[in-house]
Amino acid sequence: MHIAFIEPHLELYGGIRRVLEFANRFVDRGARVTIYHPAGTPCAWMECKAGVQPLGTLAAHGHDVVIFNNPPDYRWARRARAKVKVHYILALYERDRLTRFHPGIFWPRKGRMMSLKRALQLPFVHVANATWIQSWLREHMGMNVERQLGGVNFDLFHPVDVARPDDNRGGNNDKRRQFVVLCSGDPRAHKGTATIRAALDRAKRTHPRVELRTYHGMGIPQCKMAATYCAADLFVDAQRYAGWNNPVVEAMACGVPVVCTNIGGVADFAFDGRTALLVAPDDPPALAHAIARMIDDRALRDRLATAAHAHVQRFRWDDAADGFLDLLARHLGAPRDRASR
Repeated sequence: MHIAFIEPHLELYGGIRRVLEFANRFVDRGARVTIYHPAGTPCAWMECKAGVQPLGTLAAHGHDVVIFNNPPDYRWARRARAKVKVHYILALYERDRLTRFHPGIFWPRKGRMMSLKRALQLPFVHVANATWIQSWLREHMGMNVERQLGGVNFDLFHPVDVARPDDNRGGNNDKRRQFVVLCSGDPRAHKGTATIRAALDRAKRTHPRVELRTYHGMGIPQCKMAATYCAADLFVDAQRYAGWNNPVVEAMACGVPVVCTNIGGVADFAFDGRTALLVAPDDPPALAHAIARMIDDRALRDRLATAAHAHVQRFRWDDAADGFLDLLARHLGAPRDRASR
């Protein structure tokens, strides 16, 4: 099976990680995989077993399957020579505007929103990367959408013992010690970093030793990310929307307790009071209250972190890759023999 991915770049983003994790495992299972992106340069931050070519060369090659996830790239997918063309839906952005004409669709993300709407209208094989996307498109747009969840790279994201001289995890309700809250720190508005900072300002009124740390843009090697997560007492995410929330599931895989926003992007693994504390988006007081509650209750942190770590073990990339290849083979009309690999 010759599989092509069309991507906007190969920089460090959650969607690109998803493509690389799939591509590497497709190669391991005997597929020929090529990633096409405008520059055609190799990936510098993560192993890439697939071939990499400039996007402009796509039309010169034939493929069994072409997969794209960046909405504007539907134009390249339409022109590609392939038996099966897959729109792998990573996010829906301002989804309510997809079901009707809305003047605002021309402004936020401009052509990106229009491209998403157009891509959803075209006869691609549409595959959602999260349960909520599949359900929403079926309910609101009457679309027959398949689902292929991703996974967690447990070689990279797992519990790590990190020594801290002021570690307060050995005690409870000790406000004299430092309590580290970690978030990604991504400055894009929909990522909610401003909400987290506002919530921490509130939390510090009663818990002055709380400290916020971030990792976005700091160039931390992937092999060091588990230690980065595990150096925190709590991971907080306040995104307004997401397809599949990589930072939350990575923190859970590292055994770190989580407070996050109640959005579709966490619905496959964050369950309020069971694996995390969930709050509404854009609500600093509610987020501050949840953070304070976690600071004050070590037993709650431990219970949620343990349950979350156990739950996310089901999201393994090997299983996801097998599932995706089975889906592709079905659409190609040639069921895959797993025993042959």
